[in-house]
Amino acid sequence: MAGTGADNERQMLGLFLVPGVYLRVLAETVRQLGYNDRQLYQGLDFTHEDLKANDSRVFVTDATLMAQRALEVAGKDGLSFILARELRLTIHGTLGFAALTSPTFEGALDSVRRYLQLRAPFLSMKQSIAGDKVLVQLCAEFALPPISEFLAETVSATLILLTEQLLDRSDAEARGFALEEGKLPGVSVHLRGPEPAYYRRFAAQLPVRFEFGQPEEMLIFPRKLLDVRMRLADAEASRMARDQCEFELQKALKEQGDIVLAIRNMLRMTPGPLPSLEAMAERFCVSSRTLKRRLADRDTSYREIVEAVLKDRAIQLLRYTNQSVSEIAYELGYADLSNFSRAFRKWTGKSASEFREDGPDPAPDLGP
Repeated sequence: MAGTGADNERQMLGLFLVPGVYLRVLAETVRQLGYNDRQLYQGLDFTHEDLKANDSRVFVTDATLMAQRALEVAGKDGLSFILARELRLTIHGTLGFAALTSPTFEGALDSVRRYLQLRAPFLSMKQSIAGDKVLVQLCAEFALPPISEFLAETVSATLILLTEQLLDRSDAEARGFALEEGKLPGVSVHLRGPEPAYYRRFAAQLPVRFEFGQPEEMLIFPRKLLDVRMRLADAEASRMARDQCEFELQKALKEQGDIVLAIRNMLRMTPGPLPSLEAMAERFCVSSRTLKRRLADRDTSYREIVEAVLKDRAIQLLRYTNQSVSEIAYELGYADLSNFSRAFRKWTGKSASEFREDGPDPAPDLGP
């Protein structure tokens, strides 16, 4: 269990902590399905009672292990869709309230996109417009192979169920979005994984179609749906809730203690090619100029941090894999082998082949 003290907060892996309430609801759902939920906690340093605290946080590694165990015992029962039903609005705290009171669905979607990391810090949302469609892509900050399909199903179903519940029905119908055979017209969910055997048992209960085996995890909405009012639209209440979300977000960022360490940890968990300065600044909800300034205050730069991570990764791959130098260069995001070769020689004073033959180099690490 991750503590809430300043010393423990500084040991966070970037922002990768999960609110304990989600794990508590997961365990309760497993128990409701008739299974022993105590096995989910084995070897973890928190209990069901610990997760009842409003400010409880769980490291994502522990949360992943707990979810994997839950899948082993209840996954075949459609745990993802059952859990999504249990993740009611109040569980999401100020983020749920900000969405509920937004003047329109567009505002609700924007709140979720901006503050999703407060509830699911390993996920982000990218929104784009394609003709008369709004595409909302779900992106994982790092791979979680044992539970990736479960996460995609659960998060997508949760967002869709909340959307259907929060829309003002009369306004939606007036704008042409009355339910058709229990489904929101023009709305669908795309998931990469194959269709699970249990999906057909839940399909009629879901307010949209789920399409499996797709290239990306994505929610698709008609563009006109953005203008539909929310059921409890209240601009002032929504502004106050968003302000609180912003406060929580900035507090979380501040309590990381060391932004250099936080960025480096994020990069270490991100497959190549590594994100640009602009993409990393967006992840921290600041401008690229602000991020540059904050790093300069620590006598470093984003480029130096990236190079330090790439150097460490290159050394590990050379030491512990049989991949060729070309394969390693490609994996690290280098399109040109010569660019990787020059960079590696700058880092270590040796070529990659020489390093692999001679062992670790004595050169000091670059960056922080």
